[in-house]
Amino acid sequence: MPNNEDRRVRKTKKLMTDALAQLLMEKPLSAISVREIAELADINRGTFYLHYRDIYDMARQLQDEIIEKFNRIVDSHTSRESTNELFPLLTELFGLLSENARFAQVMVGKNGDAAFLDKLKNIVREKCLADAHKMLNIKNSGDFEYFYNYIVSGCLGVCHAWLAGGMKESPAQMAELVERMMLHGVRAVS
Repeated sequence: MPNNEDRRVRKTKKLMTDALAQLLMEKPLSAISVREIAELADINRGTFYLHYRDIYDMARQLQDEIIEKFNRIVDSHTSRESTNELFPLLTELFGLLSENARFAQVMVGKNGDAAFLDKLKNIVREKCLADAHKMLNIKNSGDFEYFYNYIVSGCLGVCHAWLAGGMKESPAQMAELVERMMLHGVRAVS
């Protein structure tokens, strides 16, 4: 969200985002109306239309904001000298999830958007894992493809469980756990 946005606008958008997230926990996006969001957010429909064309535009804009923030975090870590440390990157990514917890929870849930998750996976593939199979000296690119999907699916599952469980652990604690799991497999929890 731009820093120059009026505080009232940010508050209104947050109310609408929370309303959308609440409704997405109950039903798919296609079954949600502007009227429902306006009622839950305690705004009038005209206010909704000041910011979004329709429900789909709202969902797309929210996803785009998260993807932009996700990209900035990943870029800030991949542009640094390669230290092969996952912890700082993972901590920031879990922080982003925490800041957008309600919306993130529905995006990885049953009424979420698979295309949104695919965009996030592709960012990780392109920016984080592009040269990983070379760095790790993996000879078989087919094996690396399986490894990549295993890691990404596992990370999404951990994120979903953390969000659904009320985020009892801090982003740093989750980053440490995921890093251990990625590097040491089941030994990380035994």
